[in-house]
Amino acid sequence: ADAVTTGRAVWLAEDGRKDAPAGAFTQDFLFDLGVPQFPTDSFAPVNDVRFEAGSEAVAVTIERPLGIVFEEKVDGIYTKIVVDEIVPGSNAEKNGDVRVGDVLRITTAVFNVPGVVDVTAWLNPPKSTNCKAFFNCEQKSFDKVMSAIQSHVVPVDTPDGPMTIGEVGLVLERPAKK
Repeated sequence: ADAVTTGRAVWLAEDGRKDAPAGAFTQDFLFDLGVPQFPTDSFAPVNDVRFEAGSEAVAVTIERPLGIVFEEKVDGIYTKIVVDEIVPGSNAEKNGDVRVGDVLRITTAVFNVPGVVDVTAWLNPPKSTNCKAFFNCEQKSFDKVMSAIQSHVVPVDTPDGPMTIGEVGLVLERPAKK
């Protein structure tokens, strides 16, 4: 089956920026976690993502394959996932919104959610479902973050059957220029 693209997996919420102490700020985002059959009721807000002073919040939707090389970098006691390279001719380069040095904060992902089993369903438990969701990359291992990005190859379950999502939503922090 062909992969479906919705055009926008994540975006900055209107009026979602709030000042924080020491020049930092928080930003709200909206993630489209649905599929084309449910375009109006499938937006999930992610509120108050904190960004450093002077940095920029970037929300980008890129078709797969991305064409981004990520690298794990140590920052004090924490690690962060940073854009190390943008592959020439790739979807990321064509998109134009990703830059070397951007820090990956959140990505969309596909998760397998087990069906809820209660007393009345123990003989015939519901099957698990693949759902599109967002994955917070903060303080996560490089392997877990890369697995979240790679999970987009797994079809999402819909009422019309499995559907492969053809794009990835990324929230990036563009550090202040030093």
